[in-house]
Amino acid sequence: LKSTGFFQYVAVRTLRATKGNILLLSGLFSALIALFSMVLDNVTTMIMFMPIIFFVADTAGFNPFGFTAVMILASNIGGCMTLVGDPPNIIIGNASKIPFMTFSGLVLAPLLLTYITLMLISRFKILKGLSSVSGKKEEIQGLRLDGVITNRKLMYVSLGTLVVVVIGFIMHSIVDIEMSLFAVLGASFLLLYTGKDFESVATEVDWNAILFFIGLFSLAHSLESTGITGELSTLALNLSSNPAVLSMLILWVSGMIAMVTGAIPVVTIFIPIVAQLSVHYPLQYDLWIALALGANLGGNGTVTGHLANVMCFEMVNKEYGNRHSFLDFMKIGFPSAIISLGISNIYLVVRLALFS
Repeated sequence: LKSTGFFQYVAVRTLRATKGNILLLSGLFSALIALFSMVLDNVTTMIMFMPIIFFVADTAGFNPFGFTAVMILASNIGGCMTLVGDPPNIIIGNASKIPFMTFSGLVLAPLLLTYITLMLISRFKILKGLSSVSGKKEEIQGLRLDGVITNRKLMYVSLGTLVVVVIGFIMHSIVDIEMSLFAVLGASFLLLYTGKDFESVATEVDWNAILFFIGLFSLAHSLESTGITGELSTLALNLSSNPAVLSMLILWVSGMIAMVTGAIPVVTIFIPIVAQLSVHYPLQYDLWIALALGANLGGNGTVTGHLANVMCFEMVNKEYGNRHSFLDFMKIGFPSAIISLGISNIYLVVRLALFS
């Protein structure tokens, strides 16, 4: 899809539709980024949108740091919505075997409320000074769409393939086929359709991330086989035999640690612990949901919480002269993370009260 110019086309259409209103643009961009992050991963989505964000900032004449931070948070929220949108969710899905749609249905309410809260905070605080760029309307309206899409036929085929793959994700628990197989089949079809050799496409694959996942799964298995996670699980049960407190413990501890170490290491460590604790929990998947919400939303609190945070932060500093610090991002991300964890906490307690 990226090679066809599809994402550039969507960005330019959005720019022209807003007619220079930065607040409207931030709302549309954040919605698009959240949606793309659900089926692509949030890192890929943000990398594709960053040049467009820089273009908007340069055209309108403002520092894009706050705007970028809002987009990063929206991307992470969208990525948390599905089992394939964010690396921690991929790990959780593999360990819990939770169906694709079941997961999305369980996290929908807290993530939707979190997204709405983010939009309100950005409107009245983070982006308060960026009301409009009326002086640049003509320049933005003058952006041409001709030639943006380089291969229209391939774009349609790629979009159709993506839809089929996502349907496969949704149906995987019914047909009892791993989600990864649908993704590989979709990629293989496009490889055959385009006639490209694998070597030319392989450079686009993030092999470091794949090897990273292999190492994480090995680490999780080692912790489980040595009995360390069993002892931690027993300790957690002894600390709280109350299911509500147990889910809150998983949510807040994973969230706070994710701000320091990042979401992926936290999920890796917690996987075998949650697997053992879930047996004793009244609702089958809720501890997994607590872990997903805790790690993903807690990771919004600092630059180091998500890989997307780090990469986009570095891109902004490189483009605009290293003028922003760890604390600058934390001033935006930390309040959002705490509010979103609070929303998730209330949601988990209410679910327990209603359905246990």
